[in-house]
Amino acid sequence: MLNNMKKYLLLISLFILLFLSSCHININNENTSNIISSEITTSTTITTPNTTTTAPAEIEFKKPFGTWWWNKNLDVDTYFNFAKDNDITEIYFCDYNLDGKIDDLLEKSSKNNINVYLLAGEKEWLNDRSGLDSVIETYINYNDNHDNKLSGIHLDIEPHQFKDFSDNRDTYLYKLIDLIKINKEKYNNIIFQYDIPFWLHDIITYNNQEKEAYKHIIDYADMTFIMSYRDTSDKMITVSIDEINYAKENNKILFLSAETYSEEGDQVSYMEEGKNYMYDELNKLRLSIPDNFGIAIHHIKSWYELDD
Repeated sequence: MLNNMKKYLLLISLFILLFLSSCHININNENTSNIISSEITTSTTITTPNTTTTAPAEIEFKKPFGTWWWNKNLDVDTYFNFAKDNDITEIYFCDYNLDGKIDDLLEKSSKNNINVYLLAGEKEWLNDRSGLDSVIETYINYNDNHDNKLSGIHLDIEPHQFKDFSDNRDTYLYKLIDLIKINKEKYNNIIFQYDIPFWLHDIITYNNQEKEAYKHIIDYADMTFIMSYRDTSDKMITVSIDEINYAKENNKILFLSAETYSEEGDQVSYMEEGKNYMYDELNKLRLSIPDNFGIAIHHIKSWYELDD
C-alpha cells in the first residue's frame, strides 16, 4: 500500500514538472516574438530632419518637380520625352522671342499636364529694366494669341555676376528686391519664379524693413528657387535651412535645386556621382521637405548626359 502511494506521488510530481516546463517555453516564445516584431517595426522607419515616416518602396516625383531648358535649339522630342519619363511637372524654357520651338513644346506639354514657364535672366536688368519689360510684354502677347499658354515667368537674375558685386553688395541686392517687388505690383496677374543662391543673408533695409535679403525676396516672389547646389540631400538641406524655415513659417513655396554640371568642385554638383546616385538623394530630399515644396534639376541637357 505504501509503495503504491509513493508511486502515485512520484507520478504527480513528474506531471507538475512537465506542466511548468511547457509554460516556460510558451512564455519565452511570446517574448521572442515581441522582440522580433519590435525590430521589424524599427527597421522600416526612416527619420529625416523634419519628419518620421514609413518609407515607401519607391518614390516618384509627382509633387512639383522642374528642370531648366536653356537651349531652345535642343531636339524637342528627345528632351521632352526625357522630362516626361522622369515625372517632370514643369519646364523653364528659354526663348526671349517666343518664335522658335515653343509651340511644339507647349502642345506636347498641355497633353501631358506639364507647365512651361518662360525662362529669362540678364544681370543688366538690375540697372535698366527696359529689356525685362520687353520680354514680359512678349510673354503677354504670346499668351493672348495662343491656345496653349505659358504658365508664368522664371527669372534667373544673378547680381553676383557683376565684377564689382563684392564692393557693392547692398546696392545690387536692394536693386534685385526692388525689381521683384515692381514685377509683383506692375504685373500682378503673372506668376513669377526667381532663382537665388543660398547665401543671401546680407541685412538689407527695404520698404522700411530691415532683414536678410532672402527674406525680402521670398516675401515678394510667388515661388523662390534656392540654388542648393550640393551632392547629398543632407547638404542641400543644410545650406538652405534658413530659407526652408522662413518659407514654411510664411506659407511660401520654395524649390530646392540640384546641379548636374559644375567646374567649381566635386561637392557642388552630381556630375561625378551620376544619375542613379542623384535620384537616391533626391528621393531622400523629397521625404524631408513639405509636400508643397518642389525640387528642380539644373539643367536638362547636362542631366540627360549624366552617367548612370
